[in-house]
Amino acid sequence: MRPVVFDFLTNSCNIIKKNSNNNDTIFYNFIGNIIPPEWRKLTGDNGKALSKTSKQLLLFIVFRLHIYYNKDIDELQESYQLYEDKLNVAQRRVRQCLVELRDAGFIEIENRTIIKDNVKLRNVPCIKLLKNFQHYSEKGKEENIALPEKKFRPNLKEISGTYIDI
Repeated sequence: MRPVVFDFLTNSCNIIKKNSNNNDTIFYNFIGNIIPPEWRKLTGDNGKALSKTSKQLLLFIVFRLHIYYNKDIDELQESYQLYEDKLNVAQRRVRQCLVELRDAGFIEIENRTIIKDNVKLRNVPCIKLLKNFQHYSEKGKEENIALPEKKFRPNLKEISGTYIDI
């Protein structure tokens, strides 16, 4: 069990890592394409803080794997062009961020040649998440709020077999 340190000045909670393992759980709550506030002080296994672009890239990878593909695939096989377009950065910066995420212990990356739609694509990054990413659920807050049930009885009148609200 890892000790948890609470910083009273910044209202944030940091987990102290004695030895790095890939069973760490990272929670997220995506609202659009904004980096979740839970990831504000996200650091890797090497102790370095991630850059903003690396966090955006990690956000996009987690979004594609968990929400877009609904956890159906284990590995993301997308071209560098997609990352360039979504993050609006050059291919060189995308590669730097992927190396930064790999060194921090968040992803495993391997360039492969794949066939997609009968087209051979070379040097496609195949990205696999090493950490456990889970959606932050607010079930505790939803149970405390008990809204009264509202039963609406609209005035309906049957006209030629269909009902119309009056």
